[in-house]
Amino acid sequence: MFSLESICHWLQHTEWSQYVLQSTLLFPIIEGTHIMALSISIGLILILDIRLLGLGFRGERVSVIMKQSAGWSTIGFGVIIFTGLVLFVTQAEKAYHNPFFLAKMLLLIAALANAAWFQHKYFPKMAEWDLAQKTPFGPRMCALVSLICWIGVIGCGRTMAYEF
Repeated sequence: MFSLESICHWLQHTEWSQYVLQSTLLFPIIEGTHIMALSISIGLILILDIRLLGLGFRGERVSVIMKQSAGWSTIGFGVIIFTGLVLFVTQAEKAYHNPFFLAKMLLLIAALANAAWFQHKYFPKMAEWDLAQKTPFGPRMCALVSLICWIGVIGCGRTMAYEF
């Protein structure tokens, strides 16, 4: 019977994983791409959150910010997922034993659930409050949860690097 730990051990020791990990250029390029995509995708999400909270960009409609940032944020997030999976495979066993990795994954799931809730519950009614100076309570709480989760994801991700 296979355990999650044995699967992580196998993943980390595959020929492909070892090739990526030991490559002079490939691993740093993948890691750098992961961080750059994170900056773009999460940076755009944070701009939306700041607007929803009323802390900045008040002169701009929420719908305009969403429209302008959605494409780039989605592309960036796709790159984050792909490069993150590659980085995980190269250090799967280490990640399995790292509490910051678990925290990062839980915060990522919470951030995605929060975004899905926002899209389902508040996005369809955005036209009703898009021009208002103060965003309704629900979308503001989604923005606050988003900020907390994404800051946590980034913090745990950076801390993971020092725990290996």
